[in-house]
Amino acid sequence: MALGLPILWLWPGCGSRSPLDDYDYETDAGQGGSGGSGGAEAGVDTGLDAPQDAPLDVPQDAPLDVPNDVPHDVPQDVPHDVPQDVPLDVPQDVVIDVSSDGPCPDDDHDGWTTCDGDCDDHNPLVNPGAYDFVNGIDDDCDGVIDNAVTDCSDGLAYTSQDARDYALAIDICHDTLLVEPLPDRRWGLISSELRLSDGTGAPSPQAHSIISSFGSVIGPRKNSNMAYISTGEAATPSQPYFTSETPQTGTQMLPPGPVMGGYPLPAGFPTNKQGCAVPVGAAFDPVDLKLTIRVPTNAFSFAFDHSFFSAEYPEYACTMYNDIWAVLLHSTAAGIANNHDIVFDAQGTPGSVNSNFFDLCVAGPTGCSGGVPGFNFCAGGSGALAGTGYDGFDAPCNNVPSSIGGGTGWVTTEAPVTPGEIMTIEFMVWDSSDGIYDSAAIFDNFRWQQTKLATPDSHR
Repeated sequence: MALGLPILWLWPGCGSRSPLDDYDYETDAGQGGSGGSGGAEAGVDTGLDAPQDAPLDVPQDAPLDVPNDVPHDVPQDVPHDVPQDVPLDVPQDVVIDVSSDGPCPDDDHDGWTTCDGDCDDHNPLVNPGAYDFVNGIDDDCDGVIDNAVTDCSDGLAYTSQDARDYALAIDICHDTLLVEPLPDRRWGLISSELRLSDGTGAPSPQAHSIISSFGSVIGPRKNSNMAYISTGEAATPSQPYFTSETPQTGTQMLPPGPVMGGYPLPAGFPTNKQGCAVPVGAAFDPVDLKLTIRVPTNAFSFAFDHSFFSAEYPEYACTMYNDIWAVLLHSTAAGIANNHDIVFDAQGTPGSVNSNFFDLCVAGPTGCSGGVPGFNFCAGGSGALAGTGYDGFDAPCNNVPSSIGGGTGWVTTEAPVTPGEIMTIEFMVWDSSDGIYDSAAIFDNFRWQQTKLATPDSHR
């Protein structure tokens, strides 16, 4: 539209000083014989001459006339012309001038055009990179409504050393690539790794397993298998790795490491419940399952279920020996703690024997072996410990009957993520201050959510 203004200014009557403007209409009229006929002839000549003269005269006159005329004419003409011209010109010009996506629009600005397979270009939560939630919508544009694959754990080996199998065991069923251009970019598992707490080396082969039961009561939260990691043998009495020392007195699974006999801790550790002794700055017998995942474009959070068990109960509660169950999330989402741990109770206590969730046990005194004396009422009871190895009789605190250990029972943790980002999540367990008295975690039922969360949250 702006390119048209100089031409309007240069047209006769709009400030132009071309020969058209100097045309002697009176002389031409006189030659016509009468004022009336001369005026008509002038009108005819102008209509004929202008199209011929303008292309020749305007390029010559514009450099001279525009600098002089614009400062004078624009302030006068704009207040009159713009209100009249805009309602007429804009609807016509915008359609022509504004750039479009051509045959491949992205009207919902989700990064997927219709040519990339976006089947609803007016909903940014619907595209091939989305997760197909059960909502009556074909979220992932594969042509089938609500058909996400959520069962992929059948047939996995108890002894598997393939980290990807552990992702399948907790129901992460899709694979993808780190660099994958549209239209093939999908959510899914990019890479998986079994390693030590500092990212180097590998854990003991028997410190992790894939199981279909944990004792005689506890089973998977979804489908047929779940993941099991331990600071000792990853086994209950009915499973192959079990030994007479599992979980108490425990098994040292790794040779001495470079840090006080242990291995480097993740940043932000050690830590413990407020008021309890802080462990030494090393991880003993650590196991770390690290998963790198592309988040679905319509997921704002995820959840998973987990349960922690420890032979430190009851005597070593609230001591420097308290083993840690941590899940570290690296995401661009706000609200994640500086140490990236997302498993903690309402008081901020990490996964340990000191967590408020640790109530699957025999009620009685705690902390009698150098810890802060306490008492656990064990609201969850001890029935679910049957067959786990943590249920054996023990009476370490003043001969009060108890058990070899206890646990939390199933807890659900939710955490925020950014849709479409690449996140990493690390499921970790390690012994604190020494390599005995085993602790373990089982986890399952990883799932995406559309719920927006401000911070991670663990609950029953």
